[in-house]
Amino acid sequence: MHFTLVSTIFNESQRLQQTISDIESQSLKPTEIVITDAGSTDGSIEILKKWQSESTIPIKILIEKGCNVAKGRNLAIKEGKHEIIVSTDFGCRFHSDWLKSIVEPFEKDSNIKVIGGAYTVNEAELATKAAKANYILTNGYKINLDENFIPSSRSIAYYKNVWKNIGGYPEWLTLAADDLVFGLKIKANNIPIKLINKPYVFWGRHASNKQYNKEAYRYGLGDGEAKVNYKNFWSNLIETLLRYLFFVSLLTFLGLTLFKYFSGSTILYPIIASLTLSLISIPGLRSYIRTYKNWKRIKSSKYNFKTFLFSLLMLEQQRLNYIKGYIKGYWFSEPKVKSEAHKLKQLLLHEH
Repeated sequence: MHFTLVSTIFNESQRLQQTISDIESQSLKPTEIVITDAGSTDGSIEILKKWQSESTIPIKILIEKGCNVAKGRNLAIKEGKHEIIVSTDFGCRFHSDWLKSIVEPFEKDSNIKVIGGAYTVNEAELATKAAKANYILTNGYKINLDENFIPSSRSIAYYKNVWKNIGGYPEWLTLAADDLVFGLKIKANNIPIKLINKPYVFWGRHASNKQYNKEAYRYGLGDGEAKVNYKNFWSNLIETLLRYLFFVSLLTFLGLTLFKYFSGSTILYPIIASLTLSLISIPGLRSYIRTYKNWKRIKSSKYNFKTFLFSLLMLEQQRLNYIKGYIKGYWFSEPKVKSEAHKLKQLLLHEH
């Protein structure tokens, strides 16, 4: 079965060679590969061109400086010669049967139009404090492939006419959520998605805390611009506010109690009020409790108590960055973005 593998890159030279090696080692190789580079300056283009000259797989390299991921994907898909498109993110690692797992179902069932694959991380490669802490936060990147799962475009296959009929990837988004919107539009058009439960793709994760914070901001910005994931935003916001209220009221309660003890002052009502507030705001600790349970499950010398404490710090920073990004995307995006988000909202409401 003929198919086109598409991807986009931007400054991926550090991980690109491993991706190339994994693609060349696939048990089922792509008929062709089309890659859009957004203007890399770190030698990625040179690596791709060397691969292009040496590989037995036809490879086309497109250069579109400054393009976002959605536009990069659309350009690559337009150039693809075959009706089946497989999408991924270069910088990931791949099991040797990844392409086979995500393409063969098309041969077995002609009714299948979209196939989504699970993904995870290579735990052994997580070496930095930030990477290990984020592993705790995400519960070891365990992804629930239920009916609400939206495939990521780091592991998805579909017929080209599906991409065309839903209008391609949303280029109006700034940085992120393009594959989320793409998946939502597939579902809104009642196109069933077959899921491959075994993770064959290994997501290349960040090394530094700063990179994770930037990622959280991008995700928030994309969700906000698309005006999706309302529940996630409000849940994050309310829980964060409750958590801060818990700590403030608890410290107030302890401070007033100590003051009463040493001064003999009769400040009973403020003490009761602060204690009541702290008790009411306990639900704000939900994410802390969940993170602790995650840590208890994988606790080891690699995931020690210091790493757990750092994961709580990362939780706060990522949560605030996501909220900040969402607010900016939702309320302060350009008129064109707001217009497209409104069209998307109408489409999704029509689905229900």
